[in-house]
Amino acid sequence: MAKRHMKENKRPYIILSAAMTIDGKIATRMGDPELSDEDDWKTVHKLRTEVDAIMVGKGTILNDNPKLHIKYYDHDGYYRIVADSNLSISLDSKVIRFKPDIYPTCILATENANERRIKQFEDKNVKVIKAGNGKRVNLYEAILKLYDIGIHSILLEGGGTLNWSMFKHNLVDEIRLTIAPWVIGGSNSPTLVDGIGFEKMRMGLRYKLSNLKQRNNYVILNYYRGDANER
Repeated sequence: MAKRHMKENKRPYIILSAAMTIDGKIATRMGDPELSDEDDWKTVHKLRTEVDAIMVGKGTILNDNPKLHIKYYDHDGYYRIVADSNLSISLDSKVIRFKPDIYPTCILATENANERRIKQFEDKNVKVIKAGNGKRVNLYEAILKLYDIGIHSILLEGGGTLNWSMFKHNLVDEIRLTIAPWVIGGSNSPTLVDGIGFEKMRMGLRYKLSNLKQRNNYVILNYYRGDANER
C-alpha cells in the first residue's frame, strides 16, 4: 500500500487516474468508455496495488457494474469507495457481492440517507459513512473520515461529475492521464471534468507536469499539485 498521505491536513493522498480522447472525452455520447489498450490497463491495475482504496461515483456502478478489483498482479486487496449520496446503487451490485473479504466496500452518503437503507447495506458488510446535510455528500468531510479509518491513499477513477466535485474541494493531489488517439466529439459526451466549473481561469487549479511518455500513439502524462494551489 502507498505510504503517501497529506500529513498536514490528516487526509488521504488522492490520485486521479483517467483515460480520455484527444478532445477530452472519457466516453462516447452512448456511454462507451473503451479507450484503454491492454498496456494502459496493466498500468492502471499496477497503480491500484499501490493505494489503500479506489473511488468511483454511483454512475459508474449503475452504468457499468464493475467489480473494481485488481488483475495481473499479486496484492492484498483494498477498499472500494462509492460516492452515493442517497444509497441508490443495487444491493446486488458486483462492487458489493464480489470478494468482499479482499475488497471491502465503503459508501459515502449524506446525513439524510434512509436508515432502513443503511441497515440493508450494513447487513451486506458495507460500511456507510455519512457526511453533509445537503442533497449531495460533503466530500471534503467524507474524505477526512476515510483517513480516520486508515485509508491514507485513494485512486480516483471517477466520471466527470465526481471529478469536478473533488477538484472543487481541491482534493486531487496527482493526475495520471492517458490520452488516446481518437476524436469523438459530442456535446453530451462526458468529459474528464464536468460540473459547473470555475468562473475565472485564475480560479482554476494548476498542476505541474512531472512526466511524459509516448506509446503506440498514446500519450501518458503525470501531473502533481504545485504550490500555486495552496490556500
